[in-house]
Amino acid sequence: MISLHIAVVCLGAFLIFHLIRVERRISDVPGPFLARFTDWWRVYHYIKGDWGETMLWWHQRYGDLIRIGPTRISVGDPMEVPHVYQAKPLLHKGTMYRTLIGWFHGENVAGLEGMVDEAQHANAKRAIVPAYSWKSVMEFEPQITYSVQELVDSIAKHDVIDINEWIPWWGIDSMNRIAFSSSLGFIKHGRDVGQTLDAIRKINAGMTYMGAFPTIFMWIAWALSTVIGPSGRLNDEPIVLEKNAMDAKGDLLDAFIKAGKEQPKLFPHNRVIGMTFTTIFAGSDTTAYNLTWIIYYLIKHPACLTRLQEEIDQTVHQRQLPYPPSLTDLLKLPYLEAVIKEGLRYAMLLQLHMERVVPKGGMEICGYHVPGEITVGCMSSVIHLDKRAYGKDANQFRPERWLESSPDQLKLMERCGIWFGSGKHACIGQHFARAKTMKVLSMMLMTFDVG
Repeated sequence: MISLHIAVVCLGAFLIFHLIRVERRISDVPGPFLARFTDWWRVYHYIKGDWGETMLWWHQRYGDLIRIGPTRISVGDPMEVPHVYQAKPLLHKGTMYRTLIGWFHGENVAGLEGMVDEAQHANAKRAIVPAYSWKSVMEFEPQITYSVQELVDSIAKHDVIDINEWIPWWGIDSMNRIAFSSSLGFIKHGRDVGQTLDAIRKINAGMTYMGAFPTIFMWIAWALSTVIGPSGRLNDEPIVLEKNAMDAKGDLLDAFIKAGKEQPKLFPHNRVIGMTFTTIFAGSDTTAYNLTWIIYYLIKHPACLTRLQEEIDQTVHQRQLPYPPSLTDLLKLPYLEAVIKEGLRYAMLLQLHMERVVPKGGMEICGYHVPGEITVGCMSSVIHLDKRAYGKDANQFRPERWLESSPDQLKLMERCGIWFGSGKHACIGQHFARAKTMKVLSMMLMTFDVG
């Protein structure tokens, strides 16, 4: 009994010593008291849904560096975005990216987002990046147009629709068409087929909630994958195996399979599956989320909606914009581009920091020497609303800023934007996201009286 008491006392003393040692490393960085000792306060705000507002409040009152955990600092200065994400040598990804590791029957099938090893990430990206280039997007234009027309036709059959449902349904259908040359029929049936979208959202929510404890989430995800496996369309493993024996259809899955044949060690079968996970999880609901908010903000700002409608109508009148419009023609519409950029800035306010680990020697951020192995990160809901980068009206939806700003200011706004990430780890699917958003907005405004 005495030995047990001694062991408990020793363990308690060790934990207290460890907490004090960790707490003192960045003790002069302001932040909530609990953040000095635990990450649980973050989980509370994740679940409550006010993490973005909470971080904005702290940064506005206490400055550019806020302590958000025992070894984590939130960076709120937009000028530091290139420093954090484009430094040479690159800062390694933080542990939060473990939540992005996909598991298939107990095997690690991480896509690009979940790859922490820089060399592995660079080699994998190099192999598949041609499939995500703008040239590739143009080759996929018929599939994109088909999916958008399907959405437009379905909307036309209803007197009233809820865009919070229909746009996400279209998002996953369109991404499946690009990835697999087929769709799940969300738009056709007007519902969440097989509760697939609901499953994706629950997984994404779990990733957010457990971002403070990524290792725990990773082990839970691994355990579940050994029991129930992935859900929905991706649960059908033969989809990959069968396509090996089929003629190529020119979809993204073919690009993944080709990469697997050319570099089997880098792209084993489980990696191909991982890429399909990434395609669906990252490419469907996020684009739909942003598009839904753009439509919402256009309706809330009639002057912006009117200007966009007039730009499209005038171009149609000049016979320079046939229906359905091509991406080449849509790229010539400056206000449409401004609306999309402003939507990305103002609507894509993600509830997570993109974490990077400071190298052992430490580095200076915002004039403060951050010790080595401390995790730092920027958050879009803080950076995108900063007046230093986006002007005095940064907290307002105003597409005109992208047309009125000087060339230097435009470069600054682009450089500080993290709507698609930043640096070498920027979202590989951003061209698809832009293309689909342009198509939906233009074809809806050419067909319906929105407002």
